[in-house]
Amino acid sequence: MPYNKKIFFLILMISISTSLAIFCKMDRKSNADLVKTEFSKDLSALQENINNQLLNAAKNKDENGIKKAFLQARLKYKEIEFYIEYFFPTTAGLLNGAPIDEIELGENLVKNPSGFQVMEELVYNVPNQENRSELLNEIKKMKLNLERVSRFNDEYEITDAQIFDAIRLEILRITSLGITGFDAPVALNSLPEAVAALGGIKKVLTVYDEEASGEKIDQSIHFIQRTSSFDEFDRIGFTTDYLQPLGSEIAKLRKRLNIPTAASGAALREGTVSLFETNAFDVDKFVGNSTMFISNEKISLGKSLFDEVMLSKNLDRSCQSCHHQSMAFTDGLVRPLGISKGKVLDRNTPTLSYAGLQRGFFYDLKAGSLEDQALDVIHQKEEMGGSLEQAAQRINTSGKYQKAMKNAYKDDSEATPWKIQHALAAYIRSLSPFSSRLDRYMRGDRSQLSTIEKTGYNLFMGKAKCGSCHFAPLFNGTQSPMFIKSEAEVLGVPAKADTAHAKIDSDLGRFGLYQYPQFKYAFKTPTLRNISKTAPYMHNGVYQTLEQVVDFYNRGGGAGIGISLDNQTLSGDQLKLNKSEIKSIVAFLTTLDDES
Repeated sequence: MPYNKKIFFLILMISISTSLAIFCKMDRKSNADLVKTEFSKDLSALQENINNQLLNAAKNKDENGIKKAFLQARLKYKEIEFYIEYFFPTTAGLLNGAPIDEIELGENLVKNPSGFQVMEELVYNVPNQENRSELLNEIKKMKLNLERVSRFNDEYEITDAQIFDAIRLEILRITSLGITGFDAPVALNSLPEAVAALGGIKKVLTVYDEEASGEKIDQSIHFIQRTSSFDEFDRIGFTTDYLQPLGSEIAKLRKRLNIPTAASGAALREGTVSLFETNAFDVDKFVGNSTMFISNEKISLGKSLFDEVMLSKNLDRSCQSCHHQSMAFTDGLVRPLGISKGKVLDRNTPTLSYAGLQRGFFYDLKAGSLEDQALDVIHQKEEMGGSLEQAAQRINTSGKYQKAMKNAYKDDSEATPWKIQHALAAYIRSLSPFSSRLDRYMRGDRSQLSTIEKTGYNLFMGKAKCGSCHFAPLFNGTQSPMFIKSEAEVLGVPAKADTAHAKIDSDLGRFGLYQYPQFKYAFKTPTLRNISKTAPYMHNGVYQTLEQVVDFYNRGGGAGIGISLDNQTLSGDQLKLNKSEIKSIVAFLTTLDDES
Protein backbone atom coordinates (compact mmCIF):
# COMPACT_ATOMS: atom_id res chain seq x y z
CA MET A 1 0.00 0.00 0.00
CA PRO A 2 1.46 3.40 -1.01
CA TYR A 3 2.62 5.59 1.85
CA ASN A 4 -0.06 8.26 1.32
CA LYS A 5 -2.81 5.67 1.39
CA LYS A 6 -1.41 4.23 4.62
CA ILE A 7 -1.48 7.69 6.24
CA PHE A 8 -5.03 8.29 5.00
CA PHE A 9 -6.20 4.90 6.29
CA LEU A 10 -4.57 5.50 9.69
CA ILE A 11 -6.20 8.92 10.03
CA LEU A 12 -9.56 7.46 9.03
CA MET A 13 -9.34 4.71 11.66
CA ILE A 14 -8.36 7.21 14.35
CA SER A 15 -11.28 9.44 13.40
CA ILE A 16 -13.74 6.55 13.49
CA SER A 17 -12.42 5.34 16.86
CA THR A 18 -12.60 8.83 18.35
CA SER A 19 -16.12 9.35 17.04
CA LEU A 20 -17.26 6.02 18.44
CA ALA A 21 -15.69 6.81 21.81
CA ILE A 22 -17.41 10.19 21.97
CA PHE A 23 -20.72 8.68 20.88
CA CYS A 24 -20.54 5.91 23.45
CA LYS A 25 -19.65 8.37 26.18
CA MET A 26 -22.55 10.60 25.21
CA ASP A 27 -24.89 7.64 25.08
CA ARG A 28 -23.86 6.24 28.48
CA LYS A 29 -26.13 7.47 31.26
CA SER A 30 -24.88 8.60 34.64
CA ASN A 31 -25.83 6.60 37.73
CA ALA A 32 -28.22 9.35 38.75
CA ASP A 33 -29.92 9.17 35.36
CA LEU A 34 -30.20 5.40 35.66
CA VAL A 35 -31.90 5.79 39.05
CA LYS A 36 -34.24 8.37 37.55
CA THR A 37 -35.09 5.97 34.73
CA GLU A 38 -35.79 3.15 37.18
CA PHE A 39 -38.00 5.46 39.19
CA SER A 40 -39.98 6.29 36.07
CA LYS A 41 -40.56 2.58 35.45
CA ASP A 42 -41.66 1.96 39.03
CA LEU A 43 -43.87 5.04 38.95
CA SER A 44 -45.53 3.73 35.80
CA ALA A 45 -46.19 0.41 37.57
CA LEU A 46 -47.86 2.29 40.43
CA GLN A 47 -49.92 4.30 37.97
CA GLU A 48 -50.97 1.10 36.21
CA ASN A 49 -52.19 -0.30 39.52
CA ILE A 50 -54.13 2.86 40.43
CA ASN A 51 -55.51 3.54 36.96
CA ASN A 52 -56.62 0.00 36.29
CA GLN A 53 -56.70 -2.56 39.11
CA LEU A 54 -57.81 -0.27 41.95
CA LEU A 55 -60.07 1.93 39.85
CA ASN A 56 -61.76 -1.02 38.13
CA ALA A 57 -62.26 -2.86 41.41
CA ALA A 58 -63.85 0.25 42.92
CA LYS A 59 -66.11 0.77 39.91
CA ASN A 60 -67.19 -2.87 40.02
CA LYS A 61 -67.68 -2.79 43.80
CA ASP A 62 -65.35 -5.77 44.10
CA GLU A 63 -64.50 -5.56 47.80
CA ASN A 64 -61.82 -8.25 47.77
CA GLY A 65 -60.32 -6.71 44.64
CA ILE A 66 -60.32 -3.26 46.24
CA LYS A 67 -58.35 -4.40 49.27
CA LYS A 68 -55.94 -6.46 47.20
CA ALA A 69 -55.25 -3.65 44.72
CA PHE A 70 -54.97 -1.08 47.52
CA LEU A 71 -52.37 -3.10 49.41
CA GLN A 72 -50.42 -3.73 46.20
CA ALA A 73 -50.47 -0.01 45.40
CA ARG A 74 -49.19 0.81 48.87
CA LEU A 75 -46.28 -1.59 48.42
CA LYS A 76 -45.42 -0.09 45.04
CA TYR A 77 -45.55 3.38 46.55
CA LYS A 78 -43.25 2.35 49.39
CA GLU A 79 -40.65 1.12 46.88
CA ILE A 80 -40.32 4.67 45.56
CA GLU A 81 -41.24 6.56 48.73
CA PHE A 82 -37.63 7.69 49.24
CA TYR A 83 -37.66 9.41 45.84
CA ILE A 84 -41.12 11.01 46.03
CA GLU A 85 -40.67 12.27 49.60
CA TYR A 86 -37.33 13.84 48.69
CA PHE A 87 -37.96 15.35 45.26
CA PHE A 88 -41.73 15.95 45.50
CA PRO A 89 -42.45 16.61 49.21
CA THR A 90 -45.62 18.62 48.62
CA THR A 91 -47.09 15.98 46.33
CA ALA A 92 -45.97 13.28 48.78
CA GLY A 93 -48.30 14.92 51.31
CA LEU A 94 -51.15 14.61 48.82
CA LEU A 95 -50.29 10.98 48.09
CA ASN A 96 -49.69 9.75 51.63
CA GLY A 97 -50.41 12.55 54.08
CA ALA A 98 -52.21 12.29 57.40
CA PRO A 99 -56.01 11.93 57.03
CA ILE A 100 -56.80 15.25 58.73
CA ASP A 101 -57.53 18.72 57.38
CA GLU A 102 -54.51 20.92 56.76
CA ILE A 103 -55.18 24.53 57.78
CA GLU A 104 -53.06 27.33 56.32
CA LEU A 105 -53.58 30.10 58.87
CA GLY A 106 -51.92 32.86 56.86
CA GLU A 107 -54.07 32.12 53.83
CA ASN A 108 -57.22 31.25 55.81
CA LEU A 109 -57.34 28.05 53.77
CA VAL A 110 -58.56 24.59 54.77
CA LYS A 111 -57.10 21.77 52.69
CA ASN A 112 -58.93 18.49 52.83
CA PRO A 113 -56.69 15.42 53.11
CA SER A 114 -56.15 13.01 50.25
CA GLY A 115 -54.11 9.95 49.39
CA PHE A 116 -53.46 6.49 50.72
CA GLN A 117 -54.27 7.19 54.38
CA VAL A 118 -57.65 8.64 53.46
CA MET A 119 -58.25 5.69 51.13
CA GLU A 120 -57.33 3.22 53.87
CA GLU A 121 -60.12 4.42 56.13
CA LEU A 122 -62.57 4.19 53.23
CA VAL A 123 -61.35 0.77 52.05
CA TYR A 124 -61.61 -0.79 55.52
CA ASN A 125 -64.90 0.84 56.51
CA VAL A 126 -68.14 -1.05 56.00
CA PRO A 127 -68.89 -0.34 52.33
CA ASN A 128 -71.80 1.88 51.42
CA GLN A 129 -72.69 4.18 48.56
CA GLU A 130 -71.23 7.26 50.20
CA ASN A 131 -67.79 5.96 51.12
CA ARG A 132 -67.39 4.04 47.86
CA SER A 133 -68.14 7.26 45.95
CA GLU A 134 -65.53 9.01 48.10
CA LEU A 135 -63.08 6.20 47.35
CA LEU A 136 -63.58 6.63 43.60
CA ASN A 137 -62.96 10.34 44.00
CA GLU A 138 -59.75 9.69 45.96
CA ILE A 139 -58.49 7.29 43.28
CA LYS A 140 -59.09 9.91 40.60
CA LYS A 141 -57.23 12.55 42.64
CA MET A 142 -54.32 10.15 43.09
CA LYS A 143 -54.21 9.57 39.33
CA LEU A 144 -53.78 13.32 38.81
CA ASN A 145 -51.12 13.64 41.52
CA LEU A 146 -49.09 10.76 40.08
CA GLU A 147 -49.34 12.32 36.64
CA ARG A 148 -47.93 15.51 38.12
CA VAL A 149 -44.99 13.59 39.56
CA SER A 150 -44.32 11.94 36.21
CA ARG A 151 -44.50 15.22 34.33
CA PHE A 152 -42.17 17.13 36.64
CA ASN A 153 -39.75 14.24 37.03
CA ASP A 154 -39.02 14.44 33.31
CA GLU A 155 -37.81 18.00 33.84
CA TYR A 156 -35.71 17.35 36.93
CA GLU A 157 -31.96 16.91 36.99
CA ILE A 158 -30.87 14.95 40.03
CA THR A 159 -27.47 14.26 41.53
CA ASP A 160 -25.78 11.32 43.22
CA ALA A 161 -25.58 13.35 46.43
CA GLN A 162 -29.33 13.91 46.44
CA ILE A 163 -30.03 10.23 45.82
CA PHE A 164 -27.88 9.13 48.75
CA ASP A 165 -29.46 11.80 50.92
CA ALA A 166 -32.92 10.57 49.95
CA ILE A 167 -31.91 7.02 50.91
CA ARG A 168 -30.43 8.21 54.20
CA LEU A 169 -33.68 9.96 55.10
CA GLU A 170 -35.73 6.92 54.10
CA ILE A 171 -33.78 4.72 56.52
CA LEU A 172 -34.55 7.27 59.25
CA ARG A 173 -38.20 7.42 58.12
CA ILE A 174 -38.50 3.65 58.50
CA THR A 175 -36.93 3.89 61.97
CA SER A 176 -39.38 6.46 63.27
CA LEU A 177 -42.51 5.99 61.16
CA GLY A 178 -42.34 2.99 58.86
CA ILE A 179 -42.41 0.28 61.53
CA THR A 180 -44.90 2.01 63.85
CA GLY A 181 -48.12 1.77 61.88
CA PHE A 182 -48.05 5.56 61.44
CA ASP A 183 -49.41 5.60 57.90
CA ALA A 184 -51.18 2.23 57.93
CA PRO A 185 -53.06 2.32 61.26
CA VAL A 186 -56.04 0.28 60.05
CA ALA A 187 -54.49 -2.22 57.64
CA LEU A 188 -51.45 -2.64 59.93
CA ASN A 189 -49.44 -3.51 56.84
CA SER A 190 -46.40 -1.55 57.96
CA LEU A 191 -43.97 -4.45 58.08
CA PRO A 192 -44.49 -5.63 54.47
CA GLU A 193 -44.30 -1.97 53.47
CA ALA A 194 -40.97 -1.60 55.27
CA VAL A 195 -39.77 -4.59 53.25
CA ALA A 196 -40.89 -2.84 50.07
CA ALA A 197 -39.09 0.37 51.07
CA LEU A 198 -35.88 -1.54 51.76
CA GLY A 199 -36.23 -3.34 48.44
CA GLY A 200 -36.50 0.02 46.68
CA ILE A 201 -33.31 1.18 48.37
CA LYS A 202 -31.50 -2.00 47.38
CA LYS A 203 -32.47 -1.50 43.74
CA VAL A 204 -30.91 1.96 43.78
CA LEU A 205 -27.72 0.92 45.52
CA THR A 206 -27.24 -1.84 42.95
CA VAL A 207 -26.83 0.88 40.32
CA TYR A 208 -23.79 2.19 42.20
CA ASP A 209 -22.32 -1.10 43.37
CA GLU A 210 -23.95 -4.45 42.71
CA GLU A 211 -22.81 -5.94 46.00
CA ALA A 212 -22.76 -2.88 48.24
CA SER A 213 -25.12 -3.08 51.24
CA GLY A 214 -27.15 -5.80 49.52
CA GLU A 215 -26.40 -8.39 52.17
CA LYS A 216 -27.36 -6.06 55.04
CA ILE A 217 -30.60 -5.14 53.30
CA ASP A 218 -31.39 -8.80 52.69
CA GLN A 219 -30.73 -9.54 56.36
CA SER A 220 -33.00 -6.66 57.39
CA ILE A 221 -35.77 -7.91 55.14
CA HIS A 222 -35.38 -11.47 56.41
CA PHE A 223 -35.62 -10.24 60.01
CA ILE A 224 -38.94 -8.56 59.26
CA GLN A 225 -40.33 -11.47 57.28
CA ARG A 226 -39.71 -14.03 60.00
CA THR A 227 -41.81 -11.97 62.46
CA SER A 228 -45.15 -13.54 63.23
CA SER A 229 -47.21 -10.36 63.62
CA PHE A 230 -47.21 -6.57 63.78
CA ASP A 231 -47.62 -6.59 67.57
CA GLU A 232 -44.81 -9.06 68.15
CA PHE A 233 -42.18 -7.30 66.02
CA ASP A 234 -38.92 -6.50 67.84
CA ARG A 235 -38.57 -2.86 66.79
CA ILE A 236 -35.73 -1.97 69.09
CA GLY A 237 -33.66 -4.96 67.95
CA PHE A 238 -34.42 -4.22 64.32
CA THR A 239 -33.34 -0.61 64.76
CA THR A 240 -30.10 -1.27 66.60
CA ASP A 241 -28.99 -4.45 64.81
CA TYR A 242 -30.17 -3.76 61.27
CA LEU A 243 -31.32 -0.24 60.39
CA GLN A 244 -28.53 1.68 62.13
CA PRO A 245 -25.73 -0.54 60.77
CA LEU A 246 -27.35 -0.32 57.32
CA GLY A 247 -27.33 3.47 57.50
CA SER A 248 -23.64 3.42 58.43
CA GLU A 249 -22.83 1.00 55.61
CA ILE A 250 -24.55 3.21 53.03
CA ALA A 251 -22.67 6.25 54.35
CA LYS A 252 -19.38 4.36 53.89
CA LEU A 253 -20.35 3.52 50.31
CA ARG A 254 -21.12 7.17 49.60
CA LYS A 255 -17.71 8.21 50.91
CA ARG A 256 -15.94 5.43 48.99
CA LEU A 257 -17.58 6.69 45.80
CA ASN A 258 -16.50 10.26 46.65
CA ILE A 259 -20.10 11.44 46.65
CA PRO A 260 -20.63 14.51 48.88
CA THR A 261 -23.46 15.00 51.34
CA ALA A 262 -26.42 17.05 50.17
CA ALA A 263 -27.94 20.05 51.92
CA SER A 264 -31.48 18.80 52.36
CA GLY A 265 -34.25 20.57 54.24
CA ALA A 266 -34.06 18.22 57.22
CA ALA A 267 -33.17 19.65 60.63
CA LEU A 268 -30.52 16.94 61.04
CA ARG A 269 -26.84 17.40 60.40
CA GLU A 270 -25.98 16.36 56.86
CA GLY A 271 -23.93 13.34 57.93
CA THR A 272 -26.44 11.95 60.44
CA VAL A 273 -27.19 8.27 59.78
CA SER A 274 -28.92 7.39 63.07
CA LEU A 275 -31.64 9.36 64.83
CA PHE A 276 -30.06 8.51 68.16
CA GLU A 277 -26.45 9.40 67.46
CA THR A 278 -24.71 12.17 69.38
CA ASN A 279 -25.28 15.60 67.81
CA ALA A 280 -27.75 14.25 65.28
CA PHE A 281 -29.60 17.57 65.22
CA ASP A 282 -28.51 21.00 64.07
CA VAL A 283 -30.43 23.26 66.46
CA ASP A 284 -29.86 26.26 64.17
CA LYS A 285 -32.08 24.59 61.58
CA PHE A 286 -35.04 25.08 63.89
CA VAL A 287 -34.81 28.88 63.75
CA GLY A 288 -35.76 31.47 61.17
CA ASN A 289 -32.42 33.08 60.25
CA SER A 290 -28.78 33.46 61.20
CA THR A 291 -29.49 36.22 63.74
CA MET A 292 -31.12 33.53 65.87
CA PHE A 293 -28.23 31.03 65.74
CA ILE A 294 -26.97 29.65 69.01
CA SER A 295 -23.54 30.26 70.61
CA ASN A 296 -21.92 29.45 73.94
CA GLU A 297 -21.81 33.13 74.86
CA LYS A 298 -25.53 33.57 74.18
CA ILE A 299 -26.30 30.43 76.19
CA SER A 300 -24.33 31.72 79.17
CA LEU A 301 -26.04 35.10 79.05
CA GLY A 302 -29.43 33.45 78.61
CA LYS A 303 -28.90 31.23 81.64
CA SER A 304 -28.19 34.28 83.78
CA LEU A 305 -31.27 36.05 82.46
CA PHE A 306 -33.36 32.92 83.04
CA ASP A 307 -32.68 33.34 86.77
CA GLU A 308 -33.05 37.13 86.70
CA VAL A 309 -35.91 38.77 88.63
CA MET A 310 -35.27 42.06 86.81
CA LEU A 311 -37.42 40.69 83.97
CA SER A 312 -40.55 40.80 86.15
CA LYS A 313 -42.64 43.83 87.07
CA ASN A 314 -42.22 43.50 90.83
CA LEU A 315 -38.68 42.09 90.84
CA ASP A 316 -40.02 38.94 92.48
CA ARG A 317 -40.18 36.37 89.64
CA SER A 318 -37.83 34.84 87.14
CA CYS A 319 -38.26 32.16 84.51
CA GLN A 320 -36.95 29.54 86.91
CA SER A 321 -39.73 30.40 89.36
CA CYS A 322 -42.00 28.16 87.28
CA HIS A 323 -39.40 26.08 85.43
CA HIS A 324 -37.26 24.15 87.94
CA GLN A 325 -34.30 22.30 86.51
CA SER A 326 -34.75 19.43 88.98
CA MET A 327 -38.23 18.85 87.53
CA ALA A 328 -37.10 19.01 83.91
CA PHE A 329 -38.03 22.71 83.91
CA THR A 330 -41.61 22.28 85.18
CA ASP A 331 -43.00 23.17 88.62
CA GLY A 332 -44.84 20.06 89.84
CA LEU A 333 -48.14 21.92 90.14
CA VAL A 334 -51.43 21.06 88.48
CA ARG A 335 -51.49 24.65 87.25
CA PRO A 336 -49.09 27.45 88.21
CA LEU A 337 -49.93 30.37 90.48
CA GLY A 338 -50.32 33.82 89.02
CA ILE A 339 -49.03 37.11 90.40
CA SER A 340 -52.36 38.13 91.90
CA LYS A 341 -53.24 36.54 95.22
CA GLY A 342 -55.21 33.34 94.71
CA LYS A 343 -54.89 33.50 90.92
CA VAL A 344 -54.29 30.16 89.20
CA LEU A 345 -53.19 30.15 85.56
CA ASP A 346 -55.08 28.25 82.89
CA ARG A 347 -52.61 25.55 81.90
CA ASN A 348 -50.04 23.21 83.38
CA THR A 349 -46.43 24.42 83.15
CA PRO A 350 -44.79 22.69 80.16
CA THR A 351 -41.26 21.34 80.21
CA LEU A 352 -38.55 23.36 78.49
CA SER A 353 -36.53 20.19 77.84
CA TYR A 354 -36.02 19.81 74.10
CA ALA A 355 -38.25 22.85 73.50
CA GLY A 356 -35.70 24.15 71.00
CA LEU A 357 -36.33 21.14 68.76
CA GLN A 358 -39.91 21.91 67.83
CA ARG A 359 -41.75 24.29 65.52
CA GLY A 360 -44.43 25.75 67.77
CA PHE A 361 -44.66 26.88 71.38
CA PHE A 362 -47.27 26.96 74.15
CA TYR A 363 -49.98 24.31 74.31
CA ASP A 364 -51.97 26.14 71.64
CA LEU A 365 -48.92 26.73 69.39
CA LYS A 366 -49.55 30.48 69.49
CA ALA A 367 -45.83 31.35 69.31
CA GLY A 368 -43.73 30.50 66.29
CA SER A 369 -40.36 30.90 68.00
CA LEU A 370 -38.80 30.75 71.45
CA GLU A 371 -38.13 34.48 71.12
CA ASP A 372 -41.86 35.08 70.76
CA GLN A 373 -42.53 32.79 73.69
CA ALA A 374 -40.17 34.79 75.91
CA LEU A 375 -41.88 38.02 74.84
CA ASP A 376 -45.32 36.63 75.69
CA VAL A 377 -44.38 35.24 79.10
CA ILE A 378 -42.54 38.36 80.27
CA HIS A 379 -45.42 40.63 79.23
CA GLN A 380 -48.26 38.34 80.35
CA LYS A 381 -50.00 40.08 83.25
CA GLU A 382 -50.30 37.09 85.58
CA GLU A 383 -47.01 35.36 84.69
CA MET A 384 -44.32 38.04 85.04
CA GLY A 385 -46.26 41.22 84.34
CA GLY A 386 -43.13 42.85 83.06
CA SER A 387 -41.88 44.82 80.09
CA LEU A 388 -38.89 44.01 77.93
CA GLU A 389 -38.19 47.73 77.52
CA GLN A 390 -38.14 48.18 81.28
CA ALA A 391 -36.06 45.03 81.74
CA ALA A 392 -33.50 46.33 79.23
CA GLN A 393 -33.22 49.60 81.12
CA ARG A 394 -32.67 47.76 84.41
CA ILE A 395 -30.08 45.44 82.91
CA ASN A 396 -28.18 48.35 81.37
CA THR A 397 -27.73 49.92 84.83
CA SER A 398 -26.16 46.69 86.10
CA GLY A 399 -22.46 46.22 85.49
CA LYS A 400 -23.00 42.47 85.75
CA TYR A 401 -24.36 42.20 82.20
CA GLN A 402 -22.24 44.68 80.20
CA LYS A 403 -19.41 42.28 79.41
CA ALA A 404 -21.78 39.33 78.88
CA MET A 405 -23.84 41.32 76.36
CA LYS A 406 -20.73 42.35 74.47
CA ASN A 407 -19.39 38.79 74.37
CA ALA A 408 -22.73 37.39 73.20
CA TYR A 409 -23.48 39.92 70.48
CA LYS A 410 -19.97 41.11 69.52
CA ASP A 411 -20.81 44.77 69.69
CA ASP A 412 -20.66 47.68 72.13
CA SER A 413 -24.39 48.31 72.24
CA GLU A 414 -26.44 47.82 75.38
CA ALA A 415 -29.18 45.34 76.17
CA THR A 416 -32.28 45.58 74.01
CA PRO A 417 -35.61 43.76 74.18
CA TRP A 418 -34.56 41.58 71.24
CA LYS A 419 -31.25 40.60 72.83
CA ILE A 420 -33.02 39.60 76.03
CA GLN A 421 -35.54 37.50 74.10
CA HIS A 422 -32.86 35.89 71.99
CA ALA A 423 -30.47 35.12 74.85
CA LEU A 424 -33.28 33.40 76.76
CA ALA A 425 -34.18 31.44 73.62
CA ALA A 426 -30.54 30.43 73.09
CA TYR A 427 -30.37 29.02 76.61
CA ILE A 428 -33.57 27.05 76.14
CA ARG A 429 -32.24 25.73 72.82
CA SER A 430 -29.31 24.28 74.72
CA LEU A 431 -31.53 22.10 76.92
CA SER A 432 -31.39 19.04 74.68
CA PRO A 433 -28.59 16.81 76.02
CA PHE A 434 -29.78 13.42 74.67
CA SER A 435 -28.15 11.76 77.66
CA SER A 436 -30.84 9.25 78.59
CA ARG A 437 -30.39 5.53 79.02
CA LEU A 438 -32.32 4.97 75.79
CA ASP A 439 -29.85 7.17 73.92
CA ARG A 440 -26.88 5.25 75.31
CA TYR A 441 -28.54 1.94 74.49
CA MET A 442 -29.18 3.00 70.91
CA ARG A 443 -25.54 4.05 70.60
CA GLY A 444 -24.32 0.60 71.53
CA ASP A 445 -24.35 0.19 75.32
CA ARG A 446 -26.71 -2.79 75.63
CA SER A 447 -26.45 -2.79 79.43
CA GLN A 448 -28.63 0.31 79.69
CA LEU A 449 -32.08 -1.23 79.22
CA SER A 450 -33.79 -4.11 80.98
CA THR A 451 -36.00 -6.66 79.26
CA ILE A 452 -39.18 -4.96 80.46
CA GLU A 453 -37.96 -1.60 79.19
CA LYS A 454 -37.16 -3.01 75.75
CA THR A 455 -40.59 -4.61 75.71
CA GLY A 456 -42.03 -1.22 76.56
CA TYR A 457 -40.24 0.40 73.63
CA ASN A 458 -41.63 -2.21 71.27
CA LEU A 459 -45.15 -1.68 72.60
CA PHE A 460 -44.79 2.10 72.47
CA MET A 461 -43.69 1.98 68.82
CA GLY A 462 -46.09 -0.79 67.88
CA LYS A 463 -49.26 -2.10 69.47
CA ALA A 464 -49.86 0.95 71.71
CA LYS A 465 -49.35 3.33 68.73
CA CYS A 466 -47.73 5.97 70.95
CA GLY A 467 -44.94 6.47 68.42
CA SER A 468 -47.50 7.46 65.80
CA CYS A 469 -47.89 10.85 67.51
CA HIS A 470 -44.81 11.09 69.74
CA PHE A 471 -42.22 10.63 67.03
CA ALA A 472 -38.80 9.17 67.85
CA PRO A 473 -36.23 10.37 68.73
CA LEU A 474 -37.68 13.60 70.14
CA PHE A 475 -40.86 11.80 71.21
CA ASN A 476 -42.85 14.96 70.57
CA GLY A 477 -45.15 16.00 67.73
CA THR A 478 -42.36 17.11 65.38
CA GLN A 479 -42.28 14.45 62.71
CA SER A 480 -39.15 12.61 61.61
CA PRO A 481 -37.08 12.72 59.46
CA MET A 482 -37.55 16.32 58.27
CA PHE A 483 -38.71 17.91 61.56
CA ILE A 484 -40.38 20.84 59.81
CA LYS A 485 -43.74 20.98 61.61
CA SER A 486 -45.02 20.39 65.13
CA GLU A 487 -48.42 18.76 65.44
CA ALA A 488 -51.40 19.31 67.73
CA GLU A 489 -53.93 16.60 68.55
CA VAL A 490 -57.48 16.39 69.86
CA LEU A 491 -57.44 13.76 72.60
CA GLY A 492 -60.65 14.48 74.50
CA VAL A 493 -58.91 15.22 77.81
CA PRO A 494 -61.43 15.25 80.69
CA ALA A 495 -61.82 17.99 83.29
CA LYS A 496 -61.35 15.43 86.07
CA ALA A 497 -59.75 12.00 86.32
CA ASP A 498 -63.16 10.38 86.29
CA THR A 499 -63.78 7.59 83.80
CA ALA A 500 -67.35 6.96 84.95
CA HIS A 501 -68.81 10.44 84.44
CA ALA A 502 -66.21 12.05 82.22
CA LYS A 503 -66.74 15.57 80.87
CA ILE A 504 -64.48 17.40 78.44
CA ASP A 505 -62.18 20.03 79.94
CA SER A 506 -63.51 23.52 79.19
CA ASP A 507 -60.22 24.76 77.68
CA LEU A 508 -60.80 25.00 73.91
CA GLY A 509 -57.11 24.86 73.04
CA ARG A 510 -56.14 26.22 69.63
CA PHE A 511 -59.76 27.13 68.95
CA GLY A 512 -59.32 30.01 71.39
CA LEU A 513 -56.93 31.61 68.88
CA TYR A 514 -58.34 30.42 65.56
CA GLN A 515 -62.02 29.56 65.28
CA TYR A 516 -61.74 26.50 63.07
CA PRO A 517 -63.90 23.55 64.20
CA GLN A 518 -60.89 21.28 63.69
CA PHE A 519 -59.02 23.19 66.41
CA LYS A 520 -61.56 22.67 69.20
CA TYR A 521 -59.75 21.04 72.16
CA ALA A 522 -56.54 20.69 70.10
CA PHE A 523 -53.26 20.92 72.01
CA LYS A 524 -49.62 20.57 71.06
CA THR A 525 -48.09 17.10 71.31
CA PRO A 526 -45.32 17.60 73.91
CA THR A 527 -42.07 15.72 74.29
CA LEU A 528 -42.02 12.63 76.48
CA ARG A 529 -38.34 13.04 77.26
CA ASN A 530 -37.89 13.45 81.03
CA ILE A 531 -41.58 12.59 81.38
CA SER A 532 -41.20 10.87 84.77
CA LYS A 533 -40.02 14.21 86.21
CA THR A 534 -42.84 16.37 84.87
CA ALA A 535 -46.04 15.19 86.62
CA PRO A 536 -48.88 16.07 86.67
CA TYR A 537 -49.80 15.47 83.05
CA MET A 538 -51.91 16.93 80.23
CA HIS A 539 -52.54 20.63 79.59
CA ASN A 540 -54.76 20.80 82.69
CA GLY A 541 -52.66 18.55 84.94
CA VAL A 542 -55.59 16.14 85.29
CA TYR A 543 -53.49 12.96 85.65
CA GLN A 544 -51.00 12.47 88.45
CA THR A 545 -49.28 9.30 87.22
CA LEU A 546 -48.05 7.83 83.97
CA GLU A 547 -50.19 4.78 84.61
CA GLN A 548 -53.27 7.01 84.51
CA VAL A 549 -52.12 8.58 81.25
CA VAL A 550 -51.51 5.23 79.57
CA ASP A 551 -54.89 3.99 80.83
CA PHE A 552 -56.56 7.03 79.22
CA TYR A 553 -54.99 6.18 75.86
CA ASN A 554 -55.70 2.49 76.33
CA ARG A 555 -59.41 3.25 76.62
CA GLY A 556 -59.41 5.31 73.39
CA GLY A 557 -58.96 8.79 74.83
CA GLY A 558 -62.03 10.90 75.40
CA ALA A 559 -64.17 8.75 73.11
CA GLY A 560 -63.34 5.70 75.21
CA ILE A 561 -64.52 7.27 78.46
CA GLY A 562 -67.78 8.62 77.10
CA ILE A 563 -66.77 12.05 75.74
CA SER A 564 -68.24 12.61 72.30
CA LEU A 565 -66.13 14.80 69.99
CA ASP A 566 -66.63 14.92 66.24
CA ASN A 567 -63.05 16.08 65.72
CA GLN A 568 -61.07 13.76 68.01
CA THR A 569 -57.86 12.94 66.12
CA LEU A 570 -56.80 10.18 68.49
CA SER A 571 -58.36 6.88 67.50
CA GLY A 572 -61.31 6.06 69.75
CA ASP A 573 -60.54 2.34 69.50
CA GLN A 574 -59.31 0.57 72.61
CA LEU A 575 -55.65 -0.50 72.49
CA LYS A 576 -56.38 -3.65 74.51
CA LEU A 577 -53.20 -3.36 76.56
CA ASN A 578 -53.10 -5.61 79.60
CA LYS A 579 -51.68 -4.57 82.99
CA SER A 580 -48.31 -6.10 82.24
CA GLU A 581 -48.06 -4.21 78.94
CA ILE A 582 -48.99 -0.92 80.59
CA LYS A 583 -46.31 -1.56 83.19
CA SER A 584 -43.76 -2.17 80.43
CA ILE A 585 -44.63 1.06 78.62
CA VAL A 586 -44.30 3.08 81.83
CA ALA A 587 -40.95 1.38 82.49
CA PHE A 588 -39.77 2.38 79.02
CA LEU A 589 -40.83 5.99 79.54
CA THR A 590 -38.45 6.27 82.50
CA THR A 591 -35.55 5.47 80.16
CA LEU A 592 -36.15 8.85 78.49
CA ASP A 593 -34.90 10.72 81.56
CA ASP A 594 -31.68 12.59 80.92
CA GLU A 595 -28.75 11.74 83.15
CA SER A 596 -25.68 13.88 83.73
